[in-house]
Amino acid sequence: MVNPWPESDPAVMAPVAEHDELREVVRQVLAKHAGHEQVRSAAATERGWSEELWQLLNAELEVAGMAVPEERGGSGYGVRELAVLLEEAGGALLPEPLLASAVLGAQALAAADSADEHRPLLDALVAGRSVATVAPLRGPVALRAERDGEAWLVSGVLPRVLQAGAADHLVCRAASERGEVLVVTGLAAARVEQLTVVDPTRRQARVSLERSPAALVVGTARHDEVVERLALLADVAVAAEHAGIVAHLLEATCAYVVQREQFGRPIGSFQAVKHRLADLLVDLERSRSAVRYAAAAMDADPVSAALPVAVAAAVCADAAVRTAHEAVQLHGGIGFTWEHFAHDYLRRVLGDEGLFGASRAQRATVAELIGV
Repeated sequence: MVNPWPESDPAVMAPVAEHDELREVVRQVLAKHAGHEQVRSAAATERGWSEELWQLLNAELEVAGMAVPEERGGSGYGVRELAVLLEEAGGALLPEPLLASAVLGAQALAAADSADEHRPLLDALVAGRSVATVAPLRGPVALRAERDGEAWLVSGVLPRVLQAGAADHLVCRAASERGEVLVVTGLAAARVEQLTVVDPTRRQARVSLERSPAALVVGTARHDEVVERLALLADVAVAAEHAGIVAHLLEATCAYVVQREQFGRPIGSFQAVKHRLADLLVDLERSRSAVRYAAAAMDADPVSAALPVAVAAAVCADAAVRTAHEAVQLHGGIGFTWEHFAHDYLRRVLGDEGLFGASRAQRATVAELIGV
């Protein structure tokens, strides 16, 4: 059994000047191009996100290649840098395929058994010319793969796939006669049905494949290892987005309560409101610390990172849900209207529960890992 307790240098929790600089650059870009109304407009388009902003993020910040190894065409940074980027993206409710393509899709292809075979597609993802998504990494395998000479054919139905409606390629698990494998297939010939979801900034689709041509990414020998790492990466990424949501909502709510007056005083001066905001600040600090440690553990040794990742996912999910509800409440009458931005954040965190799992599942993982 793998030791669940990671061994990390305490220095990984110290502030990093380069991370602060990255955060500031990303924040400036998103403040200019991904304001609340801009995000709503992009999410309402047929694609569900802005092609112009996606190209800008890849041209100026190289988001899709940030954590791809240099020898495979990327910038060679780690999960810690990705977490900084994802925090800001979460705070902006960015609908662009950062999680699906730049994080999971790119990392899946970067881990391929044959680097040369998938280099053209990986280069296209890194440059932002192509978009990939990844089917659910946990649960029963829904697809089957069969050999047809040197090629692979994949069939089956995936009930929910993140942003499949606007993706060019799908990386997915499939059961073959020799065991489970990871393959990539094009979505041009697939049947993709958009689903009605609670969060319009994070669309999902039902994907049906019938003997779809595919290429092997990871064979049976490395399948479990690579899929587990991708699943942990997804958990860290979503946790980082949730930490960013907590930060954004706390900042916006604090700004509101010092302006809104009742009985001749700003409502932020009332003791009851102060205590509620103080609790949210504690949530924010816990979330940031948990994400920072989990990301560092992933960079150091993904094999032993399961425990801090599960802790971060549970802590950040709870904090995001709590902060979204408090933002609605503390914005008073306007906060209860669907037009108010707080509801978009509430939709995101509730949608993430359905797509990635609730915090109780992560707490169960923690209990299992430590033998409780």
